[in-house]
Amino acid sequence: MGKIKGKILIGITGGIGSGKSEVCRQLHHKGYKVIFADLKAKELYKTDKVLAKKVVQAFGKDILNFHGVISLSKLREKVFASKKNFQKINSIVHPVVIKHLMTEIKKSKDRIVLIESALVFDTTFYKYLDYVIMVYSNKKNRLDRIMMRDGAKRKEVEKIMKFQLDEKQKIEKSDFIIVNNKTIEDLKGDIDFLSKVLKFLK
Repeated sequence: MGKIKGKILIGITGGIGSGKSEVCRQLHHKGYKVIFADLKAKELYKTDKVLAKKVVQAFGKDILNFHGVISLSKLREKVFASKKNFQKINSIVHPVVIKHLMTEIKKSKDRIVLIESALVFDTTFYKYLDYVIMVYSNKKNRLDRIMMRDGAKRKEVEKIMKFQLDEKQKIEKSDFIIVNNKTIEDLKGDIDFLSKVLKFLK
């Protein structure tokens, strides 16, 4: 396990509702190669039959929908029912996701590759990364964003937050911090500056 020669891999992480996906979208519009690890995982539940079988064996057939495909909402309920289940899904899914990510990264012609993932420090993936950008937002803002975006209840969002690594620990481990507590215009200004910094990384 180690860095990929000739490439700079940058993880972009942050807690649920922090705005990391928005940061990645804007950097993508600026021409950077961005891979969304969390979306990749959701795809693999449907396309990787071996992975799907392991997940069903671990959590039961009641996570399947009437098409016999894993229902992400049903799986989410099981995963966030206990810390044990959360760790179990991570141990099954993350090695497969990392393998697919590395294949895609190696095929990419871009020197700088950004990888968006909520769980950079919860897995071994950070060992592949040259830098990590942490998108930080306070708990109130994160709660408000998720409740507005997903129509989720406060207790549901707070439950997910408890399973994610403490924000302070992520900040300590990260190389760059973007604070997203103000307006979208303020965020754009920070992203413009970050975009210029990234070009000088070696």
